[in-house]
Amino acid sequence: MDNDWMQRIEQNLHTLETRTAVEQVHRAAVERRLSVIEDMLKWLVRLVIGALIMAVVAYLLKGGFVLPSGLST
Repeated sequence: MDNDWMQRIEQNLHTLETRTAVEQVHRAAVERRLSVIEDMLKWLVRLVIGALIMAVVAYLLKGGFVLPSGLST
């Protein structure tokens, strides 16, 4: 009985160690993927902000914000 009990405990311990190792590898992979997603999102935000700034500059260069002659005080 003691030998059977000891084998079950060792088997459970081995199972837990295997699960822990798999979870650690999975966690590392998720962290890498999340880092890549964060970097892509950062560049996407920079691209959108740059496009908005360029749109404002283009609007100003085309003569935007000029009041018609009848509205000046």
